[in-house]
Amino acid sequence: MSGDTPARGQATDPMVRRAATTGHRMAMGPGEPALSEWAAAGLDLPDETAMMRYRLDRTVAQLADAEVDGILLFDPMNVMYVTYAPNMQVWLLHNQARYAFVGADGTLILFDYPGCEFLSAHNQFVTEVRPARTFTYFLAGDRIDEQSKVFAQEIADAARAHGMGSRRIAVDSSTTVGITSLLDQGLTLVEGTQIMEEARKIKGPDEIRAMRCSVDATFVSCHRMFEAMHPGMTENQLWGVLWAEMLARHGEWMECRLLTAGDRTNPWFQECSAAVIGNGDVVAFDTDLVGAFGMMTDISRTWVCGDAPPTPAARHAHDLAVEQITRNTELFGPGATFHELVHKAWYPPEEEYRHYSVLSHGVGQCDEYPSLPFPSAWDNSGYDGVLEPGMVLTVESYVGARSGGQGVKLENQLLITETGHENLSPWTLDLERFERL
Repeated sequence: MSGDTPARGQATDPMVRRAATTGHRMAMGPGEPALSEWAAAGLDLPDETAMMRYRLDRTVAQLADAEVDGILLFDPMNVMYVTYAPNMQVWLLHNQARYAFVGADGTLILFDYPGCEFLSAHNQFVTEVRPARTFTYFLAGDRIDEQSKVFAQEIADAARAHGMGSRRIAVDSSTTVGITSLLDQGLTLVEGTQIMEEARKIKGPDEIRAMRCSVDATFVSCHRMFEAMHPGMTENQLWGVLWAEMLARHGEWMECRLLTAGDRTNPWFQECSAAVIGNGDVVAFDTDLVGAFGMMTDISRTWVCGDAPPTPAARHAHDLAVEQITRNTELFGPGATFHELVHKAWYPPEEEYRHYSVLSHGVGQCDEYPSLPFPSAWDNSGYDGVLEPGMVLTVESYVGARSGGQGVKLENQLLITETGHENLSPWTLDLERFERL
């Protein structure tokens, strides 16, 4: 595969050259306070070049298994995986104005938003950068048919030049007109999300180093939130503390607004609001945090606010949630099947307590494969598989009495090792304190 300098030309504009090199945020790195905190924690920084090489190799290996000429990626998380070049990640979730093509021969072409060609200059494995051909109605108006045909022709040409002659390409997602235009080129389309989830599920050594940094930054940010919590502040104000501290430590964003207090903790999934946190209220949250180096830290904790004790019902729900996390964690190790993890899991009786949507799910750049439901949902949505070393998964628990009262959310993040598992978030689960174990 190509490891040469990307064939993207030399910018003559000195401001663009600076933006692509010394001024590039990925080249500048995390900065302070993250670097000092990670050094104090004894963490090694990832070799980002090795991580980029690993990810492209993982993707190309999956293309060979699928016998396709290449894969076309629109999902910003998949584009980030193969390019390690973020650009307007959330905006691009609903505007298909940036995409990447990986050929079976390892060629990586990034079709970037106009004027953004310098954003991938740090990645020597990006073979070429071209302007994206936009064909959504917002960006193309009544020219969508015209623009989509040009887009599809360009992808068909790339598949012909960098594939194995099968005329089969994988696609993770697109609009109806995008898919139709590709089919009009005589291409056979293959499901691409499965290919990318399989590529992403086994984390390389540098991805694990990057994740450890993300997890550590999340702990420090959560601890600042714990210290800032006091009766009389709103949920939104407390949530804002975590956002600020996360961003200061090279974080990207949080995918949800899952922080609630008091009676709003039951049922779960109510979003962070202007509700005022009372003395003795429990405060439950789920980070869903895309953090340092683009790696997710997905942990949950529940704390009591102020100097009043939690209600007996909240205390009991917390005891049950801790038991669920503790008992189910012991099931995780290499060789364990999804079926046995689901059907051996312990949880409070469903007829008495509300539970979370899943028992466990994969984690990488975001929530990833697999997703393990409760036994009651297995027939409708369950699927089998096997845990392998290098996979990272959460262990989830939510307990909220159906009869009422406050609920408790807990979650840890586990790395599957050769001999068992490692808890990547070894922090207290207590209501009254938040410390490293």
